[in-house]
Amino acid sequence: MKIEYIGISSAAFVLGGIFAVLGAIGGFIEGILRLVGLSFALGVIPGIGVGLLETLMLIILFGILGLFVGLVVGAVCAWAFNHSSRLFGGIEIKVKE
Repeated sequence: MKIEYIGISSAAFVLGGIFAVLGAIGGFIEGILRLVGLSFALGVIPGIGVGLLETLMLIILFGILGLFVGLVVGAVCAWAFNHSSRLFGGIEIKVKE
């Protein structure tokens, strides 16, 4: 069995969803660390006091940023795979039935 084509929109949505979840998890961790006084200085919301509101905003903001980055990266990677598979023949996989 060989993968020769990946749908660009489906790959973009899958990767966008993965990045959104990872971004939300990262926002949650960053918000909790800020609540206890530790931080990686990743926040992009200056002026908002440390607290629950900032934690929620980081979760939402990182999730949205992850979605957009994932959509772009997923589309570019699927496009690159489709064009390179024409040259190199795709990816061979074994499936057990």
